[in-house]
Amino acid sequence: MTAAAASAEATVRAHLPAACAPVARHWIGGQWVESRSRTTFATINPTTGRELYSVARALAGDVDDAVAAANTAAPAWRQMDNIERGRILRRAADLIRSHSESFAILDTLDAGRPLRDTGVRSTEGAARLFDYYAGLSDKLRGATQPMGEGYSALIEYEPHGVVGALAPWNYPLSNAATKLAPALACGNAVVLKPAEQAPLSTLLLAALLDEAGIPPGVVNVVNGFGPDAGARLVEHPGVHHVSFTGSTVTGRTIGAKCGSLIKPLTLELGGKSANIVFADADLVSAAKGTAFTILNNQGQTCSAGTRLVVHRSVAAELLERVRGEVAHLRIGNPLAPATQLGPLVSAEQLEAVQGKVATARSDGARVERLGVAEYKPVPGGYFMEPLLVHDADPRSAVAQNEIFGPVLSVFLFDSDEEALARANGTDYGLAAIVWTTSLARFERARRELDAGLIWVNCPHALHPGVPVSGFRNSGLGSEYGSEAMLDYMRRKSVVSTWLPWRSGFEDAA
Repeated sequence: MTAAAASAEATVRAHLPAACAPVARHWIGGQWVESRSRTTFATINPTTGRELYSVARALAGDVDDAVAAANTAAPAWRQMDNIERGRILRRAADLIRSHSESFAILDTLDAGRPLRDTGVRSTEGAARLFDYYAGLSDKLRGATQPMGEGYSALIEYEPHGVVGALAPWNYPLSNAATKLAPALACGNAVVLKPAEQAPLSTLLLAALLDEAGIPPGVVNVVNGFGPDAGARLVEHPGVHHVSFTGSTVTGRTIGAKCGSLIKPLTLELGGKSANIVFADADLVSAAKGTAFTILNNQGQTCSAGTRLVVHRSVAAELLERVRGEVAHLRIGNPLAPATQLGPLVSAEQLEAVQGKVATARSDGARVERLGVAEYKPVPGGYFMEPLLVHDADPRSAVAQNEIFGPVLSVFLFDSDEEALARANGTDYGLAAIVWTTSLARFERARRELDAGLIWVNCPHALHPGVPVSGFRNSGLGSEYGSEAMLDYMRRKSVVSTWLPWRSGFEDAA
């Protein structure tokens, strides 16, 4: 092991729970446990391309243990006073904030996101999710339905029981919190599988939830890969609801499996979001927003506005302003305070993005480098300069398929009708961004855009109380908001009377 690799491993060890040395273990039933098979895998530091830390690898038996622990713990957690559950989740939020440095370092080393982002946006965002759902935990009510004299009907909400959650790698801490907070707030137990590329911060979160007072077995974390640990979690009969965030391809597979098992699920999948700039837009703000939406987290964001749909009359000026915004950015070691853009998460992701760009070129598109102020990739790391794609066929792969990297495709329009048709012209419907100073255009775009989340003059503004609901190939159900909490519950109707009951056959007689 090189000195740099040893230093990175030591840094990880300093910020993980002591029981996760020298191997990051599973958290099952309130304890750190090794895999039954004793097998491990290495998480890779995307900044250097070197092994970062050894992680226990879950197979079917380990998932079975975690699901058993969750089912044992679920009844007591469900029956706990809702106000007390809220107190525990608030303590968890405070602990997340007090460990912000550790979370930031773990996510930056594991996923490559710059420290300036993991230390501010991610940690506070995760804490706010626990705060928000702590406040909702004692406020969910049922309903009554009038049915006539002597009858009453109650509609009650109750947790599913055990939630199997599969989180992606692009925002490790935030994604774990997005799964855990609403499911826990309404009384479910959870078995969470973080992405194998970036599992470390989720293990620290599990330890802090234990410290906050979550009973043993209510939260379980298993590390591993989709084909074995993930598949077993989805199909396990002891898992009563599945929540998955990731690619549409994998989401289809999970959806098909849950359909065959008649198992409820939530899917937050891919996107190919349009970033529409009308001729009346504030181009200064639109340029800043365009640079941010495509380069935040190196473009590895499902809701990124990867298709710039811009009015022909302002396209040249807007693109010049976007180049100006990008020209101030620095690409390099994400641990450096001045770095705004780090590496992609893995060699596989870098290869996939580069392959999609090569396909665009072969299809006739023109590819331009978006020059940055400083490009200092660490040797061996998975770095990539931002690219601009011109003249792509709207039906081509680069226009239709998610790229998940720092690549922006440009499409011109001449009329509002053309802009909205172009925006809706993919199989995705996760998000859209609109830049306009016209209230009439805002109203029309709001009505006609076929996307679950629309930002107008404020890209990527999020709040725990605002649901994110993908349309079409972008998913099922909601994340965030009370809507997400309701997705983690089932409805029960109870109809009763205390009067003598007649079957109706007597009347026929």
